[in-house]
Amino acid sequence: PPREPARVERLGHVVFATRVFARALDWYLEHLGLIVSDFLFIDGQRDRGPCMAFIRCDRGSEPSDHHTLAMLLAPEAGYVHSAYEVADLDAMAAGGEYLRERGWQRSWGIGRHIQGSQVFDYWRDPAGFMMEHYTDGDLCQRDTPPGYHQACPEALYQWGPDVPPSFLD
Repeated sequence: PPREPARVERLGHVVFATRVFARALDWYLEHLGLIVSDFLFIDGQRDRGPCMAFIRCDRGSEPSDHHTLAMLLAPEAGYVHSAYEVADLDAMAAGGEYLRERGWQRSWGIGRHIQGSQVFDYWRDPAGFMMEHYTDGDLCQRDTPPGYHQACPEALYQWGPDVPPSFLD
């Protein structure tokens, strides 16, 4: 494919950090009718509750994206990243080459996530905000039960380069 900007098909999800994780999660579940796809917890501390959740729209038996919103417990509240779906791996890779040839630095990727299974490629915009191009993510229905997983860098991806420390900042 030609090296050109990856054409975004839609905004897929947003990730934010919160200092009041349980209250924020309950608010989105109660007031927006979202449901949990996966929880992450700190090893040995599952009894203290999750530190991250991937949540999705409840569309009943109609499949919906694995997550529309993800939130994580953090010392400071704020935006973490937004993710934009592209057509396929070729569009993602060609778009990444387009960015690289213009002097942009990849934040992390290309790889495949575990939660959601999407193939990802992370970059930062001129303001330093992180954005993700992705493709090939999981779809879930209302009756898909939530998963419980350990939170650690290795749990973020199935394959791809190791998670760079700057990604976790």
